[in-house]
Amino acid sequence: MQSALFLDYGCLTLMDRERTDAVWKKYGRSLWNFAGSYGLGIALMLILLVLTFAGTLHQVRLSSAMGSEAAIESFFGAAYVLIPLGGENSLISLPLPGMGITCVLLFANLLIGGVFRIRWTWRHAGVLVAHGGILLLLAGIMLGNKMTVAVEQVELPQGDRVHEYSLPFDLRLNRFVPEFYPGTSKPKSYESQITVFLESGGQYDAVIRMNEPLRLSGWTLYQMSWGQDSLHPGRLISILRASHNPLEQMPKWSSYIIALGLLWHFACVFGRYLRRKPGLASAGTAATVEPQAASVPGGKKHLRLASICLLVAAIFGVGMLAARPAAHPVLVKNYVPWSPALVERAGAMAVQDGGRLKPVSTYAGFHLLRTLGKRSFVVDTPEGKRKLSPVEWMLDCMFRPELAEQYPVFLVNREEVVRRLHLPDQKDKRKKYSYAQLAERWEEMTRAVREIRLLGETNLTEAQKEILSLARNFDVMRGWMLVSRIMLENPSAMERMEFPRWFPSAGRDGERLWTAAPDKVAGAFLAMASLLERKAIGMEGAEASALRMKAEGLLLEKLAQPNEAASAGERHSLEREIFYYRLDPLYISLAVFVAAFVCLLLCALFRPAANAPLWRRFLRPGGFSLAWLTGAGGTGVLAAALVIRMLITMRSPVGNTYETIAFIACMGVLCALVVELFSKKGIVLAAGLLLGAFSCQMGILYEASQAVDHMDPLVAVLRSNFLLSTHVITIVLGYAAGLLAAVLSHIYLLASPLRLISGKTEQSLDRMAYGILCFSLVFTLVGTVFGGIWGNESWGRFWGWDPKENGALMIVLWQLTVLHVRKAGWLSSWLLHFSNVVGGVIIAFAWWGVNMLGVGLHSYGFTSGRDALDMFYWFEAVLCVLFIILHYRALRRVDVR
Repeated sequence: MQSALFLDYGCLTLMDRERTDAVWKKYGRSLWNFAGSYGLGIALMLILLVLTFAGTLHQVRLSSAMGSEAAIESFFGAAYVLIPLGGENSLISLPLPGMGITCVLLFANLLIGGVFRIRWTWRHAGVLVAHGGILLLLAGIMLGNKMTVAVEQVELPQGDRVHEYSLPFDLRLNRFVPEFYPGTSKPKSYESQITVFLESGGQYDAVIRMNEPLRLSGWTLYQMSWGQDSLHPGRLISILRASHNPLEQMPKWSSYIIALGLLWHFACVFGRYLRRKPGLASAGTAATVEPQAASVPGGKKHLRLASICLLVAAIFGVGMLAARPAAHPVLVKNYVPWSPALVERAGAMAVQDGGRLKPVSTYAGFHLLRTLGKRSFVVDTPEGKRKLSPVEWMLDCMFRPELAEQYPVFLVNREEVVRRLHLPDQKDKRKKYSYAQLAERWEEMTRAVREIRLLGETNLTEAQKEILSLARNFDVMRGWMLVSRIMLENPSAMERMEFPRWFPSAGRDGERLWTAAPDKVAGAFLAMASLLERKAIGMEGAEASALRMKAEGLLLEKLAQPNEAASAGERHSLEREIFYYRLDPLYISLAVFVAAFVCLLLCALFRPAANAPLWRRFLRPGGFSLAWLTGAGGTGVLAAALVIRMLITMRSPVGNTYETIAFIACMGVLCALVVELFSKKGIVLAAGLLLGAFSCQMGILYEASQAVDHMDPLVAVLRSNFLLSTHVITIVLGYAAGLLAAVLSHIYLLASPLRLISGKTEQSLDRMAYGILCFSLVFTLVGTVFGGIWGNESWGRFWGWDPKENGALMIVLWQLTVLHVRKAGWLSSWLLHFSNVVGGVIIAFAWWGVNMLGVGLHSYGFTSGRDALDMFYWFEAVLCVLFIILHYRALRRVDVR
């Protein structure tokens, strides 16, 4: 009996164990599947997106109180965060895991789902390689941050041997050489010439430059900054940063693996698309297929299409008219134009400004743009209306001030400024005043400027900033108008004032220098030329002509000829720049893109028949057509302009925010032209033309508002190697593709519910939007990683949660989320396009929004114009609501039928 009980107990124990094992296997498999699931990965990426955005705003809020580094660490280094909903003082907060925990969870999800659970086939080889590269990247960043030993500041006084207890060697600064651009305080490069004393007793000399670190014994020494020795006046101190990271090179190699995997995967997808029959849907199409409504009759469709296009044209027209000041010419008596030969030669002279040599036409053009908001103006003369160029205006200011003081060249945009300075009122919203009118209110302006400066530079209103700008422009023109007197009485004062440096002088070792002050003889002759010109005002006949001819002869002999001889070696570069600004590529490209869009509209309204003659079929809206060639012409103009800028500046064509606008316009339209050859619907081309036109208009308005020469050389930290240029070009190309996808999705979300396109066209747009989004992801992701590699090579810091870095990361996370949701079959066509619109808003924030936050290491990209960006956000919000309403109505219409 005991043996029977024992057997029964053994059977029960075995059964319980099997049951327990089955339960554990069941739940373990479920846990394993959940850990590697699409849903968890998508949720984690969205959490990372929210954390990145909230952390960026956290920096803006607390950087001034506790410093940038402390603000970053308090948020991104926390185990969990509470994100206030509805404002900083909100009582409701969203609890989320910290950035570190979320990254670890994403690493586990990617390892299980993206490597172990995925099928190991050649079809998925690109995805496997990309996932492996991302895993290496995450591991390198997380482990590298833990293993890195850094000395943030190593101060080296010149001549002293310094021992830093963390470093296995001593350092001595033999000489520190800061180099500046000519005529400016803008740093060109820093160089520390040091001696390294090893623990073994040896020593050797080395050089550390900005963006060229020294690697020694596993340590990397970076040139960070410099300063003056407070204990020994006149002695310089070099400030280095030392870092020891065994995994320093892992992000670089992982980025190459990621790029290879993504290119492999998307090349295979593109190859399958080319082999697929036109009628079939693309791979990865969402499981949810929306019902299609009946098509609208041809007449109504054409009417709706024409109405939408007229609305777009009206937006362009209103925007350009609102951006330009009203033209009300002022009568200038006794005006006589300068001779064309003098104007041409004066405009081609070299002037040293902003750290480089540039034509006088460029120098005067930006001064007039800063003062008036445009590069020319019209005056009434006894012979009729005459358009004055910047060079003619500058010559009048310096040599005929009695005429120049009548020109209405000071633009005032705000009524508050008019009231504060007691200026005469005008009917126009954007008012223009002359020098004589402002001189009558000089005391009021001086008093207002003094009061504003007592408030400090921060937290000024727009009206106060405009008063300061108006006073600066007035002082510049005031100095120009007194130039004859200053040249005779105190020419050395011209060096301290805003005068053009166009007089050549000899420096040490035969170096060519440029000065604003002429020698006594040249100054006397130039003052005589001004006297002759002023004497000829109001005179007529041969005597007046002789005086003017003699004055112009003095200007050519004492000003133009010495300048031309000294700048002979730079003549080709000066001529290129003159040609560039005469070309005015943004205006020409804007006109061409608008013309191409109108041509595309007309071709869509009057579509040729299939059996039409060949020349008539060339006027079809899609594929290789007249509209396509016109858009290609505008793209060619932008491409040529970018090449000319490269030849002038001898650097990457995207060195500042303004240049990214032209680059995005060019690359966006170029991408649309290529895609249009495959889609042949005309809609992608329309999206590209709209993107190009809006970008050109944006560049024109931005240049007018900033009035800064964007060809000036870069600061020392941006004068880097090939890696920096690759990073900027790659990521901006990703921006261009993402914005093109957003514009294309705007068209889809508007045209689909209005039944302007057929179901087959909608499927084609789905494929195009998906492909462009993939293209954008490849370049944005690779460009972001390249930026981290450049930061690691130049500063010893791969990632620092800077707002500019966070913006790029937000784009990557959003695009990855959209593609994974679509791959899982949870994203319908409408949601795909709506997600692209949201992605466009995120790109706008990363491209422009972070520049207006005023915090971060990318201070060289800071800009103004927050009102315009806020208007864009509100406009997109209204459009999103409109798209939702239209989609809801379309669904109800289908249900009713």
